[in-house]
Amino acid sequence: MPYDIDNEIEVETDNTDPFSGFAKETTLELIEADDGTLLLRDSDKNEEALMTIDFSDKLKNLLGSDTQSIGQHMIHAAIQVIMQKQMSQWHAHVYDKEPTHYS
Repeated sequence: MPYDIDNEIEVETDNTDPFSGFAKETTLELIEADDGTLLLRDSDKNEEALMTIDFSDKLKNLLGSDTQSIGQHMIHAAIQVIMQKQMSQWHAHVYDKEPTHYS
């Protein structure tokens, strides 16, 4: 099934904070587990991984040491898509409001 980039991101519209739905600050870390799986997690919290990337053994042999670099690029692309969608919805939310006064 192809990835649908136009899926809706849920944004809370009842909140008065103009930056609701945006992370204030997050530090992520990409680590490689003992089994070779790449794990993306919040470095401040000891929770389960936010995302895992597991390459097949055949692909690991083909890519060699480039698997971590490719994993970083995959995560970077995912973060860019999420940020772009959030910014688009935030701008639409701000500019589509009914003005309180008309000139």
